[in-house]
Amino acid sequence: MKLEDYRNLLDQIDDQILALLQERATTVKRVGELKADTGVERIYAPHREREILSRLEAQNHGQFPSEALRTIYTEIISACRALERPLSIAFLGPVGSFGHAVSSHFFGTSVNFVAVTPQPDIFTTVESGRADYGVVAIENSTHGSVRDVLEMFQQTTLQICGECFLPIRQHLLSKFPLRQITKIYSHPQAFAQCRQWLSQNMSGVQQIEVSSTSEAAELAANESNTAAIAGQLAGEIYGLSVVGESIMDGPNNTTRFLVIGSHSAAPTGRDRTSLLFAVKDKVGALWEVLQVLKNYEINMNKIESLPSRTKAWEYVFFVDLEGHTADENVRKTLTEIKELCVMVKILGTYPIGEQSEEGFAQF
Repeated sequence: MKLEDYRNLLDQIDDQILALLQERATTVKRVGELKADTGVERIYAPHREREILSRLEAQNHGQFPSEALRTIYTEIISACRALERPLSIAFLGPVGSFGHAVSSHFFGTSVNFVAVTPQPDIFTTVESGRADYGVVAIENSTHGSVRDVLEMFQQTTLQICGECFLPIRQHLLSKFPLRQITKIYSHPQAFAQCRQWLSQNMSGVQQIEVSSTSEAAELAANESNTAAIAGQLAGEIYGLSVVGESIMDGPNNTTRFLVIGSHSAAPTGRDRTSLLFAVKDKVGALWEVLQVLKNYEINMNKIESLPSRTKAWEYVFFVDLEGHTADENVRKTLTEIKELCVMVKILGTYPIGEQSEEGFAQF
């Protein structure tokens, strides 16, 4: 075959792909009509999207890259979901933040993005109905938990319905050469993640904390001799150049984000359940709870204490467990834990996110 023959063949393949996309869109519209007739209003189904992506990746034995397949189908699902009704997603703004980037990757770009500051206000934005879902950073692999988000789970009625891991690449961004920079803006976590590099290369330069890395980039774009520590997306949006590349102290720096909404997810076979509990005021109370997890062979991925909002010097525990609340061993575990505790609050049960060193990973 000649070059022109191959080009004609590619045109035919593209025509077939487009026809199938239109057929998929038509089917989605019919599903939406069926949901409306049966009273099912939920548009975003984390377990179903996980099932679609996992099934396609398992069948992908050819030359097409798996990461590209996931990205393409995330956008296809996003566009088809919008045919029922475009979702509104709240994230820590302004645009260009890591929260913006991970929200776009998780839900695709066929959604309405709602920038919110500060991060705890994402909860009230979703609770009030101004957004369907929110994306919040819960912990960083280098500097631990985001406390103000953890504390919000004590009072919210929202559920965790998904999670996503984002490898963090912090850059020093500016319109000016490194030697001319006299002031740096960034989020406190970003400063903490880049402490060693800043000490070695920017000693004596003023560091100013702001509510997000994207706000830092926006400020740096409008002030002389100023820089920001932020991600590549923020630099592209605000017209800043990278004057210090990948300046974070830990090369494997990753942030875990949670998706919050009005519901949890159905079982997928690889799930996580998050909860808060408060133990009784007696010797060995926490040990008794942990013993129940051991008896039912439940793996605990995370435990962290938080001050109780009801009484001084009392604490609650935030815990991540492997398994779904519909699983028999998890169900029995939660039943026994409730008998041992003065309070148990299930925060959500959702598909476990896959971690990737190369880029985003979800579900």
